[in-house]
Amino acid sequence: MDRTSRKLLLLALGLALAAGLLVYNFFAGLENKAIVEHTEEVVVATVNIPARTTVREPMVAVIRVPKGSRHLSATDSLGNVIGRVTTAPLIAGEQVLLARLHGSGQDTGLAFDLAEGYRALSVHINERIAVAYLVRPGDSVDVTVSYEPPALSGDLQSVIMLQDVTVVAIGSETRHGAPAPVDAKTITLALTPQQAERLVWAEDHGSIRLLLRPVTDDRHVTTTGADARTVAGPR
Repeated sequence: MDRTSRKLLLLALGLALAAGLLVYNFFAGLENKAIVEHTEEVVVATVNIPARTTVREPMVAVIRVPKGSRHLSATDSLGNVIGRVTTAPLIAGEQVLLARLHGSGQDTGLAFDLAEGYRALSVHINERIAVAYLVRPGDSVDVTVSYEPPALSGDLQSVIMLQDVTVVAIGSETRHGAPAPVDAKTITLALTPQQAERLVWAEDHGSIRLLLRPVTDDRHVTTTGADARTVAGPR
């Protein structure tokens, strides 16, 4: 085979390969177009996810399913799922329904509303303790306690013991901004474990009062407390 024939053969092979690639891409494009036209995306669980579990990225994935088979409560966006807490178990392979995630409008209970590291603690209230029942869920309060220090036998002292504490419920009312029920006997606060210990002791061994804070004021103040001497002393 002479040099010219060899060039023509290589050219023919190159053209045949290019034509083959064009045909392949053409039919692959038709197949992808058909898949897109006849399927839709949906988020599914990749592993079994127990109830009350924060959904992380490896636990879910987006797949394509036949069009019309995506549940009305499902989603095609991982952003609608990741970071949320399940209210019911999810099985690997099933579509993730927003109705099974906290924050979808269903009543899931107070435990889902508490921030990590906090506990809900209820204390007894009356009109005097709870600022004439003007405190509402979502408000922030300070807690004062009047008690008898060991070193001051018979002399009570009042101090602000907790500041900027969130009210999560009054009676059984948990809706933010909802008025306190007329028969409310308790107020529930979101506290760290250390704060909860102090408040339990204060309620059991002293007298507590709540101070309602302005909605825009989250500053902590330093005070010296008050007793018989400072109350009666010069201003």
